Amino acid sequence: MRLDLDFLPEPVLQFGEGEAVLPKDGLTRFGPYSLTMGAAHPGSVKVGLIGTADTIEQARGFLRRCTRAVPSGLPDTRIAPAFPGFSDALRSELITDTIFDVILDPAALDAAVQDDERSFHQTLDLLRDAIRRAAERDVRPDVIALCLPEEVKTKAGTYQLPPRTGSDRTGDRSRLTASDAEKAAGQYSLFDLDEQAETLEDRALPDPADLIRRDLRRALKAAAMPHRIPIQLLTPSLFTDGTRGQQDPATRAWNLSVALFYKAGGLPWRFQPPHEHTCYVGISFHHLRTSAQHLVYASLAQAFSSYGDGFALRGAAMPWTEPGTDVHLDHDGMFDLLTQVLAAYRERTGRDPLRVVVHKSTRFHDDERDGAHRALADIPLVELMTLTSGDFRALRQGSYPPHRGSLARVGPATFLFTAGYMPELGTYPGPHIPVPIEITPVGNLDMRQAAQDLLALTKLNWNNANPCAAFPITLSFARQVGSIMAEVPDGQAPHPAYRFYM
Repeated sequence: MRLDLDFLPEPVLQFGEGEAVLPKDGLTRFGPYSLTMGAAHPGSVKVGLIGTADTIEQARGFLRRCTRAVPSGLPDTRIAPAFPGFSDALRSELITDTIFDVILDPAALDAAVQDDERSFHQTLDLLRDAIRRAAERDVRPDVIALCLPEEVKTKAGTYQLPPRTGSDRTGDRSRLTASDAEKAAGQYSLFDLDEQAETLEDRALPDPADLIRRDLRRALKAAAMPHRIPIQLLTPSLFTDGTRGQQDPATRAWNLSVALFYKAGGLPWRFQPPHEHTCYVGISFHHLRTSAQHLVYASLAQAFSSYGDGFALRGAAMPWTEPGTDVHLDHDGMFDLLTQVLAAYRERTGRDPLRVVVHKSTRFHDDERDGAHRALADIPLVELMTLTSGDFRALRQGSYPPHRGSLARVGPATFLFTAGYMPELGTYPGPHIPVPIEITPVGNLDMRQAAQDLLALTKLNWNNANPCAAFPITLSFARQVGSIMAEVPDGQAPHPAYRFYM
C-alpha cells in the first residue's frame, strides 16, 4: 500500500486593511473585514443585559474591562496575546447602557429554579418574557446577553421527560451532565456527527413541548428568533476571576468581543476561496425523540458563501426505515434541500453561485447524488464529498504531533489533519492526539484544493477568536443548529442567519 504525505500552507484570512494567518493578529493590525463593507460595518455594538442586579453588575464590569487593553498574564504571548480593547480590535464602540437592561426579580428566578417539578419550564418562561421586554423597547439593543447565576445551569439547564405511565406525563427532571454541557457548548466530534446520524420516522415536525430532552440554552436561542435579536449567554465563569479551569482574561475578552461583534452584524474576517461566488454547504442529520413517537430525526443544511455570511436551513422530514442502516435523503429530499440553498444564496447575493461544494457527514447514496446533480444542473462547478473521522493516525519525531495541514493519501483514502502542530504558535494547541478527517469524494475532485478549502473553513467560527477548529464550519455546528431548530414550532420558519444559532 502506498503512503503519500503532503503539507498544505495555513490559509490566509482577509481583514479590513490587510491579510493575516491568525485572527487575533489580523484584528489587532488591520481591523475587521466589515470595514470594507461601508455602512454595513457596525460603528457600535449595543448590548442589553438580562439577569439579577448582582449578575448584571458583574457582567457589565467585565464588558467595561473589554473596552480597554486586557493582558493575558501568561508568558507565551503567541498562544495568549493581549486583548487590545474592543474599539482597537473591532473598530466599533461597545455600549452597555442601563437603558437596555432587564433586571429579574431574584425571588421569582429563585422560585422558578427551585421548582423541582417544573424548573426548566418555569425558568424558560421567565427568561422568554424578559427577552420579549428587552426587544419591545423603543431603544433596542443589537445583542441580548443573559447573565445567569450558576444554579440556573445546574438546576434548570436541561429537561428530561420521565417515562410515561398511562396518561401521566407530569414531572420535570432538569439537570446538566458533563456530556450535555460539552454538547451545549458546541463541542461535538465528527464521531458524533457520523454515529448519531439517522433519518425521520414522521413527516410532521414535533412540537417542542413533546421533546423528551430539551436544553435551556437552545430553547432561549429559538425564543429570541421572532424578536430578531441574537442572544449571548454569560455565566459567572466568564466574568468572575479565579474560577477553576478558567481561561486567561485576555482570551475571555477576545472570544466574547468577537462573538458580540458578529452577532451585532459585523464580519470579523473571511477567506478568499479559489473561485469567486462559491457556496459551501454542510448536510447532516439531527436526532429528535418525542413522547409520542419512537425515534424521530431531522435533516439540516448550512451554507457559507464566499461573501462571508452563513445561513441555516431545515430540511423536510423523511420516513425512518431500519436501525443501523446508512442514513440518507431520497432523490427529492436532496433536490428540495439544495434548491432551498440556491434560493437563499440568490436572495442574499442577487445571483447564483458559480461553484457549490457539498459536505455530508454520511456517504452519498446514488439517489442523493442524482438529486444533487439535478438541483445543481446549472452550476458550473459542483463538488460532493463525505467527511468522517478517519481511522488513521500519524506520529513524527519530536515532541509534537503532525503539522496542521498534513495531507496523507493511503491507497485510495485521503486524510487531512485539521488539528496539529502550528508553527505560528510554536506548539500544538490541543489536549489529545489529533484525529484527521477522511475525505471521500463523489467522482473525481482536486483533493488538494478540497483539503485547502477544508482548512480555511475550520477558521470561520466567529463565536471566538481561536486560530482554528478541528472541523469545518459547514458541519461543526450542524447538530447544534438542528437542536435549536427543534425548539422552533412547526409553522414558524427558523431564522436563517447563522448568528442566531451561535
